[in-house]
Amino acid sequence: MRQRWMEAKAAVRAELHVGQRVNRTPRGVALLLVLMVLAIVSAFAAEFHYKSYIRLHAASNMREDVAAYYHARSAMEIARMVIKSQKLADNFLRMAPAAQRPHFELWTLACEFANAFCTGDLKLMGKSFFNFKGLGGVGLQEGGMCRCRAFPEDGRVNINRVDSDADRTRMFMELYRELNRHEPKDDSTPSGVVEFDEQLAEKVLNIIDYVDPDKSQSQLVDQRAVVSSAQSEGSSGSLSENKNAKFDTLQELMMVEGIEPELFCKMQQELTPYSTQKLNVNTASLNTLRSMLCDPSYTSNWQEVCYMPGTGQQILPLPSMTWALGCLDVCREVRKTLMSPGFARIDQFIKFFQSVPPSLGAAPALNGQTVRQNADVQSKIIRIETVGGSFGTYRGLTGVLDTTSGDYIYWREY
Repeated sequence: MRQRWMEAKAAVRAELHVGQRVNRTPRGVALLLVLMVLAIVSAFAAEFHYKSYIRLHAASNMREDVAAYYHARSAMEIARMVIKSQKLADNFLRMAPAAQRPHFELWTLACEFANAFCTGDLKLMGKSFFNFKGLGGVGLQEGGMCRCRAFPEDGRVNINRVDSDADRTRMFMELYRELNRHEPKDDSTPSGVVEFDEQLAEKVLNIIDYVDPDKSQSQLVDQRAVVSSAQSEGSSGSLSENKNAKFDTLQELMMVEGIEPELFCKMQQELTPYSTQKLNVNTASLNTLRSMLCDPSYTSNWQEVCYMPGTGQQILPLPSMTWALGCLDVCREVRKTLMSPGFARIDQFIKFFQSVPPSLGAAPALNGQTVRQNADVQSKIIRIETVGGSFGTYRGLTGVLDTTSGDYIYWREY
């Protein structure tokens, strides 16, 4: 017994001598691993949630973008369908006597029908004719919209008319008049005196050389005719390269030497790159009409009616051409309100100027043959602009339609 007690006591002393033992077995590894796994999983979950959120909204935006595009495309095609029906309308109108036959162009109604499809409500001259709201196939769902507008390009000067010397000469005269109207004038020039500007003529010839197919420099003869000279293009020190092909867009005009952006912005509303034939007097601006009619080849007494105030005027001392064009614009606006394009025949346009009251001055003596050769009342090239939307997403379309074939000659999506 005593021996056992001594052994126990020795064991206790030995234990006390050694001191407290340190347990070197690893502890907390599982907790650390769990925390690491949670951190990694949380990062993956956040990334997955973010990408899912982005993809969901991207898909939603794509859906709304497609809906907006086809809203605009639907309005465009409806307007095109109406314009392509012009031949049917002309055949129907031919049944009326020639003297009483109305001049009716469907492009004036094209966007009315397109907008009726968009809203379900057909309005003409400010009055509601039909209300299709709630009917299937007409109108758009909640959040959708589309709008349309159409206007002809034939009331502008064609900058691609260079197929022959006669075309180039006509194009020179028209462009020279337009540029001359926007260039600053010398105040010392007496009223009624028109001086020929050689620098301005050079800019017009640069446009012709840029677009015509040959590589010969265009030359002006006697200030009235444009011909191709033996001199090659660019030999006069031109720094720009000529395209020698027709303009695709109006903005290409700024690539021609001498056509600065400021000048382009002033004249772009009176120009067109599309293949119009004759100037439409129903849609041409008053400035374009004045530039044309105040040319000696169009009006024999152009100095008197364009630059000299009429005698006996008590309100404003203005030339009779200014008064006549003002009255013409009022008549055109009234006819436009009544969904009519204006003059039914070019002879009506010529007779209009013959009826200027003597109190306003001398009546413009128009050269009927020249006017008939270069002006008309028909619209051949129609520009259609539509916009479609769906819940804040919008798409726009621009199409230029040749009414002869019914095909698009220009198309833009934005």
